[in-house]
Amino acid sequence: MSIAANRAQQIEINRVANNIGLPTSAFLEYFCGMNSLESKVVTATKWSALTEIASKLVSPISTMILARLLTPEAYGAVATTTIIISFAELFTDAGFQKYIIQHDFSDDDDRDKSINVAFWSNLVMSLIIWGIIIAFRYPIARIVGSPGLETAIAVACAAIPIAAFSSIQNAIYKRSLNFRIPFIVRMIGLIITFFITIPLAIWLRSYWALIISNLIQGVSAAIILTFYSDWRPSFYYSFQRLKKMIGFCFWIIIDHILSWANNYLDIFIVGRKFNQHSLGIYKTSINMSTNMLKIVSKSFIPILLPTYSKQQNNIPQLCQTLLKMQKYLSIMILPIGFTIFLYSDLITRLYLGPQWAEAAPLIGIWGLIHTFSLSINRVCGNVYVAINKPHIPVILSTLFAIVTIPTIIISSRYGLQTMFTARALTKLWLLSLHLVTIKILIHLSPFKIIGNILPELIGCGIMTVISYSLSSVCETIILQLASITVCWVAYFGFLGSIKNERMIIIKIWQHTTRSIVRRITRF
Repeated sequence: MSIAANRAQQIEINRVANNIGLPTSAFLEYFCGMNSLESKVVTATKWSALTEIASKLVSPISTMILARLLTPEAYGAVATTTIIISFAELFTDAGFQKYIIQHDFSDDDDRDKSINVAFWSNLVMSLIIWGIIIAFRYPIARIVGSPGLETAIAVACAAIPIAAFSSIQNAIYKRSLNFRIPFIVRMIGLIITFFITIPLAIWLRSYWALIISNLIQGVSAAIILTFYSDWRPSFYYSFQRLKKMIGFCFWIIIDHILSWANNYLDIFIVGRKFNQHSLGIYKTSINMSTNMLKIVSKSFIPILLPTYSKQQNNIPQLCQTLLKMQKYLSIMILPIGFTIFLYSDLITRLYLGPQWAEAAPLIGIWGLIHTFSLSINRVCGNVYVAINKPHIPVILSTLFAIVTIPTIIISSRYGLQTMFTARALTKLWLLSLHLVTIKILIHLSPFKIIGNILPELIGCGIMTVISYSLSSVCETIILQLASITVCWVAYFGFLGSIKNERMIIIKIWQHTTRSIVRRITRF
């Protein structure tokens, strides 16, 4: 490699490290472990960025098309199968992916043997579970409140062994910082959506279009990941090694089970107490609000853990970093959440179409509550692992479930919207748990965390006043879009009047524009 190429690579590494707030040496130590892997870091950053850009450009378009071709009942049927698949995958994966990614193997032979044990355990368990689901598909369909979907459940759950086949391969790529192949897999999935899912939806007009598409995407991912991989499974197995791996994964499994209960119990109850139409409205409302907020959060949240980890022995500095991260995230994500809440009718009409009108209030409620969850819960939640306390998330998930589960069961007696609202509000209970835990662990006051985003909250309050003031005269789509523009101008105008807020906004703007220019000129 030439001196100029080395210099260009070093500049790129310095830029990436600076973007996530780490010294270059710490960045290389965390992500690489040795300087010989510098080029992999640069390449991984490029492919990861390309994946996000492609997904954000294509996914909303495909969603808008499919939402107009398929009914809420179709999405409800797929939500039912998702409950079963996600629960089964808790036991098939069992944390093997994280073990492969994080474990420090003694040599290549040790690594390959562990990967083989993980692969065969994953695959065999997934086949057994799929067979059980097929054998008991009728009672399972009744349990989840979807009689008549027995065949769909049996077919859709073929995704379990398909995912098991490729999950370990995916972990190998992540461990080696090879994001080029996952990028190809993601792009193939997007292509399948346009050239298979949408035509199937036009032809079948049922949930089978989504089920078949999901299976095709799973098979294609497994083939591509295996074809390009340097690792191939061999007939090696060790129960002693499996026991060691299971011991490592115990807390991961427990946390996954609790997370599944917290995330899917409400969907399970909706499927049983209501109907497929209600289930489709319920699940799609959550997904839509969450995906809109991911435009900001998905490119930001992943950098929290590595940033916190480098300051685990300097608690005062960690506290300052937490507040800084929260400020940067909240400046952008809070106005998005309030916009979803204030203009949920318009957003639903434009994004999903008129047949989803009853989802509008649910989308608004979840968008607002989830915004606070991201700006506080997610920012605080990454601290626990960073300071080597992985059991804390399990304790918090348990306390969250103690309140969430009875709340969902009781509120479901009073209708879908009441249950949805109660489910969303339980996130505020989790918010209070995080604030108390952070106070105990790193002595950061809840008042300081909330006060840190007080200007943003006041700005969102101004947005709310303006929105309701203009609601009586802004009845057309054009006028409502103009109203949103006025709200955002008022929000940033207010923050711009505060010196510290203005400096942060200018810094975010400069960073964003420089990143866009670099990516355009590079690719």
